[in-house]
Amino acid sequence: MVRRVLDRDRPTLVLHGPRRCGKTSFLYNFPRLLPSDILPVFLDMQSSAITTSESDFCFGLVRAIHKDCKSQGVQLPNIPKRNDFQPTPYTTLEDWLDEAFDQIGERRILLNLDEFEKIGTAIQKGQITLRLFDQLRHLIQHYEQLGFLFSGVQTLEELGPNWSSYFISVVPIEMLYLEPNEAEELLLNPDPYFALRYDSGIVEEVLKLTNCHPYCLQLLGASMVNQANFNHTDLITAELLQASINDAFISGQPYFTNIWTEFTGTTPEEIVIGQELLLQVAKTDILLAISTEIVQKVLTRLLRYHILHEINGGYDFEIPLLKQWVRERAIKS
Repeated sequence: MVRRVLDRDRPTLVLHGPRRCGKTSFLYNFPRLLPSDILPVFLDMQSSAITTSESDFCFGLVRAIHKDCKSQGVQLPNIPKRNDFQPTPYTTLEDWLDEAFDQIGERRILLNLDEFEKIGTAIQKGQITLRLFDQLRHLIQHYEQLGFLFSGVQTLEELGPNWSSYFISVVPIEMLYLEPNEAEELLLNPDPYFALRYDSGIVEEVLKLTNCHPYCLQLLGASMVNQANFNHTDLITAELLQASINDAFISGQPYFTNIWTEFTGTTPEEIVIGQELLLQVAKTDILLAISTEIVQKVLTRLLRYHILHEINGGYDFEIPLLKQWVRERAIKS
């Protein structure tokens, strides 16, 4: 990732991966890996204040650049007032950027647009027009001191022709799971004062259940700490692990439900099919023969988003903890 950012050809980067796999946390910590001549700027596209209109987007972009550069000891020109962007948002943006780049010398700004799919949602709602794509492409092509890092669940190609045709020189980077040694270290030594101990085989079972998925590992780890505190012990046994799993299903309900309802399909019919496929695998370990084109489409989606994977000539869940949740707690739409 760092090598790509330092590339003088300035490829547009797309960091993509499943929900809760650590992308946003990585972006927050990414600045520590960069040299001082790269000024990272983080922009959360989930903020409705940014995607309400094109003028709000430009204002939010300038404000984020000014704020994050200031925190890195770089003073930029004053931010124009929000109303100044309304008549000519892109002209006001470029005028400010020209002044800003004059002040930063040879340094470069790296714009991290997290949850970038929200731009497409705003366009579908009519809040923003395709002119924003024209402007972003213009900035990528003509501002050599400006780089872009998009972060989200999907790749540009998956978002449709508007994205893939406007942004051509794109490098996709997928983020999935931690390495087993990294996950084990997080369980054993999350901080210097951590005193929790694990009975024989517990750590291995947790790594197996979570498949080293960052959020699931964190979720189950927090539940084990809560169980240890509740039972006044510092040793996690098989019994406490099972209680921790039940707690994790409750506290992690939004995560599991999001996968169950949002990633099983894009239409009500697809969602019903997707949920039925997951229930088949969760309860029987067998997926019936794919008989129609729509079922194949849904299965392809489940594989693409790493919910299922092919193994030994069949299919299974990538994360056993999710499989157990589907088997025990999922409710069909």
